[in-house]
Amino acid sequence: MLGAIIGDIIGSVYEFHNTKRKDFHLFTPKSRFTDDTVMTLAVAEWLTEDRSHGKEELVRRMQTLGRQYPTAGYGGKFMRWLYNPKPEPYYSYGNGSGMRVSPVAFYAHSLDETLHLAELSAEVTHNHPEGIKGAKAIASAIYLARTEATKEEIRSYVEENFLYDLHRSLDDLRPAYTYDMSCQKTVPPAILAFLEGHDFEEVIRLAVSLGGDSDTIAAMAGGIAQAFYGVPRKLATYCYALLTPPLRTILDNFEEMLGCRESDPFCLERFVEAQETNGKYQQALVELEHGHKTTHWIWYVFPQLKGLGHSAYAQYYGIADADEASAYLAHPLLGSRLREAAHAVLTHGGKDIEAVMGGHIDTLKLRSSMTLFDAVCPNDVFGKVLDTFYKGNKDELTIERMKKR
Repeated sequence: MLGAIIGDIIGSVYEFHNTKRKDFHLFTPKSRFTDDTVMTLAVAEWLTEDRSHGKEELVRRMQTLGRQYPTAGYGGKFMRWLYNPKPEPYYSYGNGSGMRVSPVAFYAHSLDETLHLAELSAEVTHNHPEGIKGAKAIASAIYLARTEATKEEIRSYVEENFLYDLHRSLDDLRPAYTYDMSCQKTVPPAILAFLEGHDFEEVIRLAVSLGGDSDTIAAMAGGIAQAFYGVPRKLATYCYALLTPPLRTILDNFEEMLGCRESDPFCLERFVEAQETNGKYQQALVELEHGHKTTHWIWYVFPQLKGLGHSAYAQYYGIADADEASAYLAHPLLGSRLREAAHAVLTHGGKDIEAVMGGHIDTLKLRSSMTLFDAVCPNDVFGKVLDTFYKGNKDELTIERMKKR
């Protein structure tokens, strides 16, 4: 399921600004989850919480979660359905049924159950035969991929049972391909992207490079690619961090139910690895104890919120929000080291903080970092650093971004 979310987030930038290239940036400052992710997680929540798999409960989950994210990018008809006190299916053959179906295929214990649940998940809105067919085609491809079917077996099954032509080439389709939200025009290309790709990332790049409804095509392709290849850790970590805490909770609960929850979803080991390389943390601690920073380690010793800096280091070592900051503090090594480094700074209370941190820029980064961790753990050493060197003044941009998250 996370594969579909990754596809959605990567494709989100290109949905209305199509690219026909495969060498685009996977992530930009505008990358975000859309309605595809929200509804995928609504289906996951339904499967997790309602073991009877009733339609009324699915509708309730979709409406409740969807209304919490009113600007996620829903289509007009679906938006009206979302807020209708008596929602009824509206005979749609749009690809909304295919983009949200991936949890079904990871949950089901057989192909028959996959097809049954896919139809249920579709027909509460997309009860047109093509809408149901699209959902069943994507779900069956994912189920077959995760049960070790070959690509040719998946191609043959989908062609024989859903009559999609999967012997075309994306290179042939790409030049004339235009925006279309129907299952008929998006489900086959999504499956073709999976069939032509050689790893997870290439599948996503192929799906987006087609143009058109990029986020949804990539979401459908990403679900199949996850089942076949697994998900690269860096992509999973980046996209997990872009989810809101409530959405992360749904994902965590679903993966825990399936027994595949990642023990370190934020990939905090990236900080451990950086600190351990060539003794970087010990070097940083020595510099702080001597009262003069001279080498480059600020990003992974005093991390700040993602998005405050624009360098590759700032993005890679950026903290997503209060959840990741709390996890950082709870880490048996990182939490203790952060406090140790902050205490080392405090020993220079009578000095100019810019002299201690080696310049103005890192002085600002230290304040941002201390503001972040003081917010999730008040009355700790972080607040003392702010009081001692910044007269208690916190970084307003950090506070503002935390409120938005």
